[in-house]
Amino acid sequence: MVVEKHIKFRRLIPIIWKRILKMTILSALIVVPLVWFELDQFTIGMTTPLILGTAISIFLGFRTNSAYDRWFQGRAIFGELGSATRNMSLLLARVNERYVNHHTGKDSKVAAEIMPRMIRRSLAFLWILNRQLKDLTPLDFDTVEDLLSKEEITDLKTAKNPSLKIMYTQSRDFRKVVAEGQLYEAEVFEYIAVQRDIARLHAQANGLKNTPFPTHYTYFTDLFVWLLVILLSLSLPANENSGYYAIPLVVLIGWIFSMIEGIGDYMDYPWANNRNVVPMDFLSRQHEIGIRAYGLDESDLPPMISAKDGALL
Repeated sequence: MVVEKHIKFRRLIPIIWKRILKMTILSALIVVPLVWFELDQFTIGMTTPLILGTAISIFLGFRTNSAYDRWFQGRAIFGELGSATRNMSLLLARVNERYVNHHTGKDSKVAAEIMPRMIRRSLAFLWILNRQLKDLTPLDFDTVEDLLSKEEITDLKTAKNPSLKIMYTQSRDFRKVVAEGQLYEAEVFEYIAVQRDIARLHAQANGLKNTPFPTHYTYFTDLFVWLLVILLSLSLPANENSGYYAIPLVVLIGWIFSMIEGIGDYMDYPWANNRNVVPMDFLSRQHEIGIRAYGLDESDLPPMISAKDGALL
């Protein structure tokens, strides 16, 4: 997620230079012969480009709004996942408390081992799902060995869907915690509700990843922008008496429409591994620090993730 207030033009050059070059060549191929040979009879009026430009504006307005909705939906999903993880920690944490079995009144060594492990595993779930959504190696994050045992790491490396497997492992340990009498009846129902929310949000996150913006809409919007470049190249030299200056004018107008389209294209994929995504690394670390500090009473905490080159990842 870009957090800098002023976007530096040098960051845009690697993205836009090929498109600008293509527009320049296309416009020059039309404008130069029209001006050099004074072929005014082959030019057209401004009505057609104006109508097409208006239509493209409507298309792009819908596109950018829809793209922002997808981005915000992604942010909301991951935010709710973090909230559910905190709720789970609140139910399982026993900082400065005994792991007492409510049925027998005795301390439970099993629960003292399992419950902190479940809290750490829930944090690992955030990181692993984060990286799966970005199509990165799921277990390749710096605190993986702090959150998961070596046996679990080895086991998850062979799993086709590590984040889903963690959910099943959590469910198994939850039943052990209940058998050890660590949760009151109301807490059991609350944990089940939290577990249900995590399963729902997990499915929604993967559904958003696997449902891209309609390809035909993107294709025709791009096609119309190029058509506008052609029509402007046929119109500006004669109607605006711009001569060869029509070329940079056409490129400027085409670039403006292309940038608006590009913004929508980037925001269509809130989980992609680039500067415009939902800052899942930042959010995962934020939840990790808070839960490890207050839910596990740890003092050796990982550093907070800061912005790099004006963006949070």
